[in-house]
Amino acid sequence: MSGEGMIVVLVHGWSVRNTETYGELPARLRREAKRNPELALDVRNLWLSKYISFHNEVQLEDISRAFEAALRRELGDALGQRPVAIVTHSTGGPVVRDWLQRFYVNRRKRAPISHLVMLAPANFGSPLAQLGRSRLARLKTWFNGVEPGLGVLDWLELGSPESLALNIEWMKTAPRLVKQGIFSFVLTGASIDHSLYDHLNSYTGELDSDGVVRVACANLNFRHVTLRQAAPPARKPKELSLAVANESVLKDVPLAILPGMAHSGDDCGILRSIRNRDDEHPTVMALLDCLHVKTARDYRTLRDVFENTSAVVLARQRVDVRNLPGPFDRKRIKDPCSQVIFRVRDQEGYAVKDFELLLSADGDDPDRLPPGFFVDRQQNRRDPATLTYYLNAARMLGDDPLVHEGEVLRGALPAAEGLGLCIQPYPADGFVHYLAGRLPVSREFLRSLVVPHQTTVVDIELHRVVHEGTYRLTRRHDSEDFTEAKPGKAIS
Repeated sequence: MSGEGMIVVLVHGWSVRNTETYGELPARLRREAKRNPELALDVRNLWLSKYISFHNEVQLEDISRAFEAALRRELGDALGQRPVAIVTHSTGGPVVRDWLQRFYVNRRKRAPISHLVMLAPANFGSPLAQLGRSRLARLKTWFNGVEPGLGVLDWLELGSPESLALNIEWMKTAPRLVKQGIFSFVLTGASIDHSLYDHLNSYTGELDSDGVVRVACANLNFRHVTLRQAAPPARKPKELSLAVANESVLKDVPLAILPGMAHSGDDCGILRSIRNRDDEHPTVMALLDCLHVKTARDYRTLRDVFENTSAVVLARQRVDVRNLPGPFDRKRIKDPCSQVIFRVRDQEGYAVKDFELLLSADGDDPDRLPPGFFVDRQQNRRDPATLTYYLNAARMLGDDPLVHEGEVLRGALPAAEGLGLCIQPYPADGFVHYLAGRLPVSREFLRSLVVPHQTTVVDIELHRVVHEGTYRLTRRHDSEDFTEAKPGKAIS
C-alpha cells in the first residue's frame, strides 16, 4: 500500500434520502486526521455512499451490486492499492457484508478493503421490520420521511432466509477475512432515546436494544445449533427424540456496546450525535480504536478490550431512571436478553410450516420456567417455518441481587434448572406426516441456547414419514374407488 493514507467510505442505512444523515462525522474525521497523523486518514477521499433503498423493487443484493460498481468507478486505481475503511450505519452493515460475500469470498478473491466498522448494524434484522410500511412511516426512530422499500424490508424481517443464509456463511467468512488482514467490528448502543419512543409500539423501548436494533441482532458473535430427529422404528411411536447433531460458534468479532447511544436522534444517536469538536464521543473513540488495528494480534486485543468496556457500560446502564409525572416507578431494570431463531425443516429440506413449539424446564414442565423469561416472539411472514424468540437472559440464567444507589431493587434470581424443547408438527397422521420431537431438559442446552446479547440459530430437522399406500399398483381393470384407502406401514 502507498503512503497516501486510508480512504474512508461511509455507507448509510435504510430509507435514507440525504447525505446529511452522516451528520458531522465527515468533518469530525477530518479533525481526527489532524490529531492522529499516525492514522493517515485521507479525508479528501471520503465518499458519502448514496443508494436507493426505499423503492419496492430494489433488493439488498441489488444494492450490493451497485456498491461494487460505484467503488470501481469512483476509486479507480486506488482500489486495491490503498487501504480502504468502510464505515456503515444500520442496514449499511448487511449491504457491505453481502457485497463482500457475493463479489469476493464466494469468488475466492481478496476484498479491496482493510476495515469494516458497522454502527448499529441490523445483521440479524430488526423486530420493527414486520410492522409494514404504513406503521413504520409513523416511527421517528427509524423513518426519515420516505416510503420504505419492501425488498429491503423483507431482508430485515427477523429470521428472513436471506439474512440467515448470509450469517451462517459468515461463520466461515469472518476468520478467513482476518487471515487476509480484513477486520470487521460492531459498535452499537443499548440505550433508548425517550424522545423517540412510540407509545403504540413497544419495540422502540425494548430491553437490550437501541430502539431499532437489538444488541443480539447487531452482534455477529452467534451460535448455530442443529437438532436432528432420527428415523422412526418399525413400530409407530407418537414422538421421536431430538439430538444435537452439530454446533458452530462465531466468537471473535469485536463488539463494543457504547454508553448512552441509541439508534437514531440528534442527542444520543450513535451517528447523528457526533459533533465536530474535541470531545471524547463514544462512537468516534471506538471508531478510531478500530482503525488503529493493523494485525490479527491487534484485533484480538481490541476484542478483549471491547468486551471488558462493554461489561462496564452495561453495568452502569442496568437501571434506567426516567423523570415521569405522578406516583409511578421511575426505575426500569434493563436485563440482558438473548435471541433464538428456530427454523424447522425435514430431512429432505422441505419447510414444516405448521407446528407448535414449546420450551420447558425441570420435569419437562413449561410452568417451571422462570417468571418473566419471555419477551417477544415473531414468525417470519415469508417463511412461516421460522420463528424468533426473544428471551430475558437474566431470568433464565440467574442474576445477583440488584442494588442501585444503595437501594435493593431486586433480590437474587435463581437460574432455570435447565431447558428442554418439544415440537408438535402438523400433519400428525396420514400418508405423509411428521412425529412430535422432544429434546430432554438439560443445563447444557440452556447454556448453548440462551447467551446474553447474542443470537442462536436452531435448525430443527424432523423426519418426514411416508406410508405404504401413497402410491399403489393394481392388476384390476374395472373401476375401483380408492378414496377411502388407509395408509399402510411406514416406508421411511
